[in-house]
Amino acid sequence: MMNVNLCYIEQSFKYLNLLKEFIKDNITLKAIKSVEELKTEDLFVIDKNHSDYEQLIKNSSNILILDDIFYKFYEHSVDIYMENYDYYYLKNSLKKAKQSDNEAIVVGSSYALFGFEESMLDIKCVNLALASQDFYYACLIGKNVIGKNNNIKKIFIGTGYYTFYNDLSLTEGYELTRITNVYYPIFGDVHNCKELPQSETTPMWEDDIFDIEKIVNSFCKNFYEVSNNQYFTPKRSRFNSKVELRPTENLSWFELDDDFQEICAYERAISHNKSIRYLASYKENLNILNSFVSFCNERNVEIYMIAFPSTRFYKKYLLKEFKDSYISALKSINGDIKFIDLNEIDIFTDEDFVDMDHLDVSGAIKVSEYINNLKIKNKR
Repeated sequence: MMNVNLCYIEQSFKYLNLLKEFIKDNITLKAIKSVEELKTEDLFVIDKNHSDYEQLIKNSSNILILDDIFYKFYEHSVDIYMENYDYYYLKNSLKKAKQSDNEAIVVGSSYALFGFEESMLDIKCVNLALASQDFYYACLIGKNVIGKNNNIKKIFIGTGYYTFYNDLSLTEGYELTRITNVYYPIFGDVHNCKELPQSETTPMWEDDIFDIEKIVNSFCKNFYEVSNNQYFTPKRSRFNSKVELRPTENLSWFELDDDFQEICAYERAISHNKSIRYLASYKENLNILNSFVSFCNERNVEIYMIAFPSTRFYKKYLLKEFKDSYISALKSINGDIKFIDLNEIDIFTDEDFVDMDHLDVSGAIKVSEYINNLKIKNKR
């Protein structure tokens, strides 16, 4: 790889540290006093705030205008960030969770992602739950954070009654790409998957001068921080992220009539009922949870298993066997695990749900306030 000189005017260039951070190793930064020092093979970098900008770009060849370059990188980073939102959210949230001032984490499925408003908790907490996150990856995340942060005191595992039958690595199609795009790049772990589908996200382009991956990571970290480290934002709200099996004309869940609610809840519950046949996954998840409980107990980390609530019609059609097997699994855990069944708490209304089985912000606030009161049951 040939060495390249990237030249800048020594007394007037304000972005030297930025260049040092983002250029490739084969690029040599060279300070010059004027453009007369430039050689034919040199590249010249300048920003638009330079007092002689117009004159310099007229009289210089091989010129790079930093403002234009970084705007292009910014636009590319926005596309990458939005296409693989969960990856960048989890990657940055893991770093935040490992900071010594953090005391709790949330893991689990989309029920926990939608169902916590962690800013309302009395303890400093980071939500690491994601859509379709199963026990395997929830516990992998838990071990990763707890192993690096000795100040973690509590972990909340968000579930539905059917969660013990789930194995993300044995799904197909779009669901499986969650491992391709999120978990494998972070943990290098495919669990039971034999062959990962290829990612369909926009690939990084190659650049001779700049380290594109490093630049994109920096922008995406900034995007995460600008959103106050929260998954849901005004542009990416719970409402915009809800499960919508049929067109709802932009209506909230509680605004839909009972007949429409019932048919949507029926279709959702039936899709979950199919997992009852995955007995091997049930047994494996029980072993995974048992091992994780021992891991946490040894480190004096309190574990709270939370069964999240759902709407009345969804409850009507979800198989009753799920709850029975869920309770049976909890009883067989060898260790201390506390259980919160939010289905048994009469505080939620249709207004608290964004769809058939996910809480809206008002419901998430109720969950967080309830947890602050710590009305916890032991496993039963």
